[in-house]
Amino acid sequence: MASLVTDKDDVILLKAGWIFRQKPLFKKWKRSWMVVSLGGNLKCFAKKRSSRPQTTFNLKLDLVSFKQGAQCRTLLPPPEVPTTCLIEMYFTGDRKLSLCAHDMDSAALWIQAITKAQSDKALPTPKYSRKNRTKEDALKEESQEQNKRQQKL
Repeated sequence: MASLVTDKDDVILLKAGWIFRQKPLFKKWKRSWMVVSLGGNLKCFAKKRSSRPQTTFNLKLDLVSFKQGAQCRTLLPPPEVPTTCLIEMYFTGDRKLSLCAHDMDSAALWIQAITKAQSDKALPTPKYSRKNRTKEDALKEESQEQNKRQQKL
């Protein structure tokens, strides 16, 4: 798995894999590594091992609608890929993302992951462990404990 830069909402990955993405300028299909997280983010990477995404889309806030398969009438898929593998997503701000899976089964999995990421409620933020505490947090906790002790006396 790639070493990903994750936010607190991107802890659980729903789908990660290679998919064709159509470039907006020349309409050329390019293979990209994409990650859909339960937090609602869709991240596009140039390589599988990239640590920073090229683009990130927030599916919960920005996704207006999406089409799949035969509904994508203006798209032509890459060579030797059926039109049933097409996915077209429309975002706020007149942004559009055109994707094409390698086969019908993976297209169904991508669509399932996108709909789950869009509709699912955000997970509660996990409590930090002692290893992740900063010095400021430790000092705050110590001062709170001292205040409690003083109040008891």
